[in-house]
Amino acid sequence: MERNWRRRGVGLGLLTGALVLGLWYVSMRAEPLQDPAGSPPASVAPTQREADEFAQHALEAMRAAGVRGELRYDPEHFTLHVPELEGQSALTISLSNFYDEYRASPPEQRMHALERLARFSASQPKGPTTYAAARSALLPVVRPRSYFELLKLGELGSPKDGGVGSGEVPVVWRPLGEVLSVALVLDTEEAMKYVSPEDLSKWGATFEQASADALENLRRKSSEDLETLAPGTCRARWGDSYASSRLVLDEVVGRCPVQGEPVVLVPNRDELLVTGSKDDEGLFKVAEWALAAYEAPRPVDGRALRRTAQGWVPFLPPKGSKSWPAFRKLLVESQQRDYAAQGAELDQRNQQQGVDVFVAEFIPYQDEHGNVFSQATWIRGSDTLLPRVDMVIFMDSEKGPEAPPVAVVRWEVVERDVGALLSPVEGLYPVRYRLKGFPSEAQLARWKKDPSVMDVP
Repeated sequence: MERNWRRRGVGLGLLTGALVLGLWYVSMRAEPLQDPAGSPPASVAPTQREADEFAQHALEAMRAAGVRGELRYDPEHFTLHVPELEGQSALTISLSNFYDEYRASPPEQRMHALERLARFSASQPKGPTTYAAARSALLPVVRPRSYFELLKLGELGSPKDGGVGSGEVPVVWRPLGEVLSVALVLDTEEAMKYVSPEDLSKWGATFEQASADALENLRRKSSEDLETLAPGTCRARWGDSYASSRLVLDEVVGRCPVQGEPVVLVPNRDELLVTGSKDDEGLFKVAEWALAAYEAPRPVDGRALRRTAQGWVPFLPPKGSKSWPAFRKLLVESQQRDYAAQGAELDQRNQQQGVDVFVAEFIPYQDEHGNVFSQATWIRGSDTLLPRVDMVIFMDSEKGPEAPPVAVVRWEVVERDVGALLSPVEGLYPVRYRLKGFPSEAQLARWKKDPSVMDVP
């Protein structure tokens, strides 16, 4: 019963929290974050019926292409499993990207996405057995860090400690600029396959050695100039699914003469956008371009990185600048995607283990002035995993599910005043906090007397 109240409370908390924001800021109207044109983005998750129908179309196309054995559909993870048979490798196929391409295509061209999936599943090679044979096919790929962090997410620990175990990850990768990652693939005429720890062990090679050779292979494919969007603002022109990967090549980024330090965005695999940290017009242009490109199939990430002497680091322009709203929107949309995927995985593990832990949702909002921020609900008496958000809505379960929030407070203030109640869960990316109580009545009263605690970041 308590869990049902919490679920109900989340919706009421978010709606009422938006109402409270509207009352405290008369000019503000909080609304769900949407595409400017009002249409859903290409990467919106399908309904269960849409997912099941697409999976059946995919299975039919795979069987027609000659994929053998018992093909198994996993609706919980939206994946297809191909068995290992003579001349056929075992394979687990995530359908999300293929579905995005299918959905984004005109109806008369959607069969092409299914045909590509079928060719992919029918042509998986066993892979080279020696490093000498693998070396020339190695390439680096840039992906969201959350993708690989989700692969290693193990089962939840006990409700007492909130721990997360980590299993073996089937891909070798390294973090890049905090929010991205670099992995290695074998790119052959038949398919592109991630390099695994077992591959490196079999070849007798290290990640550093394989990375150096992969970079050199990509460098040989990267001699073309960048396209100039405006003075000091450039875009990669490669259409080989490795444009985003070229941010690891300093000489490619350096071909764009910029004002200040280089700033890059890689909204999808075929986009590399470059400008300078001191060029507000350039920053505005690449951010607007990235907002559209991030909605295309096979997105990477919407957050910008700035090149420093220590490497790539996350970047936001100064608040109040022309480009600030677009960069904030890209940031929040990317965070929402990461937390949604993580939350679904944690919810599934809770259900499997019978653990009653509330995985609070990361909710993006945009007001009528274009301010974009995120919210989550903190409920008294609830065992909760809370995402890091801009605004925290405090709900008192003792007052009933229809009661308004007892406080709506900016994250930095929450961290300053009741940070001892936030315990980071080890092993989770993006970070979540196990809640260790609820603010005291005295603290809630202090917040109530200080409207500045609700200032939107």
